Amino acid sequence: MKSHYNIWIAESYSCQNDIIQLLKRSNLSAHLTIFCSHSKQRPELKLCADYFFQQPPVEHSADWLLEQCKVHSIQLLFCGKHSQFIEKFREEFARHDIQLVTGATGIAQHENMNNKFLFGEICEALNLPNIPAAKVDHVVGLKQAIDDYQKKYSHICAKPVYGVYGSGFVQLRDEVSYFKQFQLNTQCNTQQFIEAYAQLDQPIEYLIMPFLTGQECSVDIACSHGQILALVTRVKFKFYQQCYIEHPCHAICKILVQHFQCDGLINIQFKQDDLGVWHILEINPRPAGGFAYTQHTGINLIAELMAEKLQLTLQHTDFVPLVQVLPITQSFKMDCTH
Repeated sequence: MKSHYNIWIAESYSCQNDIIQLLKRSNLSAHLTIFCSHSKQRPELKLCADYFFQQPPVEHSADWLLEQCKVHSIQLLFCGKHSQFIEKFREEFARHDIQLVTGATGIAQHENMNNKFLFGEICEALNLPNIPAAKVDHVVGLKQAIDDYQKKYSHICAKPVYGVYGSGFVQLRDEVSYFKQFQLNTQCNTQQFIEAYAQLDQPIEYLIMPFLTGQECSVDIACSHGQILALVTRVKFKFYQQCYIEHPCHAICKILVQHFQCDGLINIQFKQDDLGVWHILEINPRPAGGFAYTQHTGINLIAELMAEKLQLTLQHTDFVPLVQVLPITQSFKMDCTH
């Protein structure tokens, strides 16, 4: 068994720096040399990683990443953004003894999770508490779906079949003005949305569904080959978040992780209805932007994952069942001499 590993953290969303920092703060740091890459020059990554490289856009980076991993004797490649494009080449990485961590094993499972309509259908087949949705891809179907769902539910919303970070999501409200979109981009006049959709040159696949008005939570999970290693739930409030190491949604997460053979650092989102019942919103085969808040419970999710994948012993601190976390922003001086 090796005692030192070269690992590569490829482009992720806003949490790539957190991933590296949390590994550096764990006892695993003595066993790791951390390479990382991003398609843009990111000075904060240069500061925290051992080596930084600028990579091609993720959609076109698989060949480049494979070559870099071979050149630098990398044992594990972690992908945290659009990882389905790297997943296609899993066998090629395996031939060079490089573990590939993309959030799930197999391109089919990535599609099952990234396609929000397909994901909902699978959850329904598993008798899990999903949210019903109608898929539309033309304006006639959009009008019909809106009419049908307004008759069934007091509040409805629309979100794209494919998307990240809530991009394209909007509540549909008959009574709000057209100007509301400029004041609050998560609410839109229903007719305005229909008119805007009709103007698309190429219609986007959208879901029309009930809008649940209850509390929302986000579960950050380290998992390996369909088994949960550790998980923490974050409940978001206006100015802070609460992190729980035990939560009612964890039992559902276990079923989802096993069914979709999740493998990596992932995120599952839930929301309560008027009666307080939790429903599954979506699953993301990637780390959430705010996953690092969970560290204050004493659980280091990315370190748990790497310890499992590399068969290293992770030293734990005392766990805190519930913590409140307040995000802050700070500046730092960069060295501009080179």
